This record gives sequence, structure tokens and C-alpha cells, in this order.
Amino acid sequence: MGQTARGKRLTTREILARQALGLGMLVLVMTSGYVVSRVEIADSTEKDVEVVAEEPAAASPGPPTEVEINAHIVEVATRYGVEPKLVAAIVAVESRFDARAVSRRGAEGLMQLMPATAADLDVQDSFDPRENIDGGVRHFKRLLLRFHNNVPLALAAYNAGEQAVINHRGIPPYRETRQYVVRVLRRYDHEAARMVAQQLAQPRPGTAATKIARASYAGRVTVVPTVVPSEPPAPPAQPHAEEHRAAPPERKKAESP
Repeated sequence: MGQTARGKRLTTREILARQALGLGMLVLVMTSGYVVSRVEIADSTEKDVEVVAEEPAAASPGPPTEVEINAHIVEVATRYGVEPKLVAAIVAVESRFDARAVSRRGAEGLMQLMPATAADLDVQDSFDPRENIDGGVRHFKRLLLRFHNNVPLALAAYNAGEQAVINHRGIPPYRETRQYVVRVLRRYDHEAARMVAQQLAQPRPGTAATKIARASYAGRVTVVPTVVPSEPPAPPAQPHAEEHRAAPPERKKAESP
């Protein structure tokens, strides 16, 4: 009886031990499987990231090419009646066809519009090539009309401001402005650039305006001075008629008889 009871207890222990062993093996297997799955997921995610990194990024619009900019120039300049070659020369000197150019003074875009000027021209984005060219050409055309289609003066006003041109009655004596005018003209008209450079190198005449530069605007070619024409002198004041009227001879008194 004792052996049987003892044997039953041993059997129960064995059963419990086997169950515990089986449970431990199950936990071990599940844990191992979980770890392996996590490693596989991590490896898979890393590979996916590598694949995405190797894939080319979506093509973003790059900066406009010089060909595209020239197309905008021709379109806008023709619309406003300004010669496209002249506008292209301004863009080349102002920004070197860099639509994202910003000067030390804060001028922006292809035609280097100052923020205040852009606001006056209703240009919302100075870095947009089409908007910048449209505003810049409208501004330059206004200066051409202001200075009677005189290209050197309009260029000087575009660089230094129209008030400076008015105050100096011609291209201001600023080195930067004078170099700017000649540089733009060289890209537009070599002969005009040479003649303007010669005049700027000479002492400025007293009152006469030497006609040296050719200006092309809206299909017309004219010869224009590089200084603001002065107002015609007022005619000398005519003397009063009383000053020229001869005094009547003095009548002698009659002698008494």
C-alpha cells in the first residue's frame, strides 16, 4: 500500500514536472520566436529604408534655365514695347540670370527689384521670373518715358533712382552708376557704349548737351543726349518804352519885349 501510494505521488510529481518542463519549453519557444520575428522586422524595415533612400527623389522644379528666362523676356518686353535685347542686357548685368539673386542692399530677383519698388509695381514674388521681369520692364518703360526715350538716362535712373538723374541733370557722378550704364550698353549697342564712355571720361560741358548715344525704343532709333536737356533760356527782358522814348525838347521861354 505504501509503495503504491508512494508510486502515485511520484507519478503526480513526474506529471507536474513534465508539465512545468513543457510550459517552460513553450515559453522559451515563444520568446525565441518573438525575438526572431522582431529581428526580421527590424532587418526588413532597414532594408526598406535603404531601398527608399536609393530611389530618386521626386523631381522638384529646378531654377529656370537661361532659355526659359529669355523666353519670358521676349514675351514681356514685346508686350510693353521695350526692345528684348535691352531687357536681356539689364538682366545680365543686374543678376547674371540668377532668379534667386539678392544684392547687399536687398534688391531681389532677375531685375533686382527693391522691396519698395516691387510693392509699388504690385509684384507679389520677386523671385518668380515672370513676375520679376514683368515688374522690372514696366518700371524701366516708365523711366524711358520720363526721360524721353533716352536709354542712358533711363539706365542711370534704374540704377541710382530718377531723382538722382534729375538733380544732376544727367548721369550722376557715381562710379557704380556710370559703370553700370556702360556695361549694359556694351551688351546692347557697342557703339553707343563706346560713345557714352568717351563722354563720361571728358569734362562735362557747361550747358550744351552733346548728342552721342543711340536709343532704341519701340522700334524707333534716335540720337539722344546723355544729359537732361536744359530748359530754353528765357528771352532778355525788353526795356520799358519810356526808356527809349526821346524826351521832348525843352521849350525856351519867350523873351519879354
